[in-house]
Amino acid sequence: MKKLTAVISALILVITNLSVYGAYKLNDSGDEHVEQQPYFTPTSTFDDVEAKTISFKDSSSVTFYSGRENEPYLIEADVYPVNATDKSLSFKSEDISIAEVDSRGVVTPGSKTGVTYIEVTSGSAKSRFKVNHVIGVEGVAMSQSEMTLYADKPITAQLNALVAPTNATIQEVTWYSDDESIATVDSDGLVYPCGVGSTDIYARTVDGGYTAKCTVTVTTWEKRTEEIPVVYTDYDITVEEMAQLQMEASPTVFTTGVFPAAIEQVEQYVNPENLVTGYDKYQFMDLSSSNNIDASVLDTYLNGKGSLSGLGETFKNAADTNGISEVYLVIHACLETGNGSSELANGVEINGTTVYNMFGIGAVDIDPINAGAEYAYEQGWTTPEKAVEGGAEWISENYINNPSYSQNTLYKMRWNPEEPAQHQYATDVAWASKQAKSMSSMFEAFPTAEYHFEIPTYAGQERFEVK
Repeated sequence: MKKLTAVISALILVITNLSVYGAYKLNDSGDEHVEQQPYFTPTSTFDDVEAKTISFKDSSSVTFYSGRENEPYLIEADVYPVNATDKSLSFKSEDISIAEVDSRGVVTPGSKTGVTYIEVTSGSAKSRFKVNHVIGVEGVAMSQSEMTLYADKPITAQLNALVAPTNATIQEVTWYSDDESIATVDSDGLVYPCGVGSTDIYARTVDGGYTAKCTVTVTTWEKRTEEIPVVYTDYDITVEEMAQLQMEASPTVFTTGVFPAAIEQVEQYVNPENLVTGYDKYQFMDLSSSNNIDASVLDTYLNGKGSLSGLGETFKNAADTNGISEVYLVIHACLETGNGSSELANGVEINGTTVYNMFGIGAVDIDPINAGAEYAYEQGWTTPEKAVEGGAEWISENYINNPSYSQNTLYKMRWNPEEPAQHQYATDVAWASKQAKSMSSMFEAFPTAEYHFEIPTYAGQERFEVK
């Protein structure tokens, strides 16, 4: 019997002296930094285990709306360590006029709006649950429903969002533009013209998500007086043969993801007959010469575009140095970086160094962020300016002014009709059209810009008129 007792005592000693089994991170109100807490506390069989921390299950806060029907909110929480002897919870409101709580942890709004906390206790463990009691937003109106601006006289205009009711607790709105190539808006509702066209500017309430809009039309004060010159280049293959050759390069379609393109989709974007009207014609613009647009004009377009904002002089100098259209260089960067908002445009740390990539160079589809950052690191693009300058040099040397390829239009960069399916800038069949849309709104905004079109014609085709 003594031997059995000794064995049991030894087993208890082994079990109760084990290390901590895992850890958890406390889900608190967010007001304080919380370190990882012990999940299980080893102790002797006969000792009480004290509660150390309380973690809320779903949320650490709730919002009630004055004057509306509000569902009571049940505070649910876990007490740690899990083997705490007493895990019962008690609740107390710091201000019962804002929110009340019963013994089960059910919270209901009081008669007064404001912010208060529910103190949650389990033994010596304490935590605080935040309660917001607010006057809710019921709608929003715009200070004006439409406006007209002039791209070549870039004066900004102020929009104001009128939140209802006027005493709503949360008055904040977020601003956004449907088409930032035409007009942008900053966080205060200040509207900047960028390119010719029409777009809607929206204000969305933070509380409730109500929206109001203003339709902004951007035109030009001056008008273009001369037709844009057009030159034609003939190729001895048919459109059908061109599309078939392109299938060897695994073209893609970007929709909700990246998908293989069908030959019909390739033909749609390869055939110049489909592309010589509207904004699509700008993919045939010669990119190898200056447009004679000042850096200040580029800055107007770049205003509000994240990390690209204020880089007009950098783009202008990089374009002149490398024999590239300055407008194209700006538009290309805007497209590749999501108007200066992408990770690569805002800096990615690699090997302890922050690098930038404004043109997606080296950013292969399978891993664009890391691949683009690694390439930028190799090139020493450690500032946005260096990324613009280095990217312009790369584009010039490898495409626009490359002596072997001379891909001096967006169309040629995408499809390379001289050597189909070889040395192409992108896999997306609509890549050239997407850039051309933004280029259209900007070029048409500046009637003094100098440029010309170079249109391909394939076997069996006539020369199409550009409209």
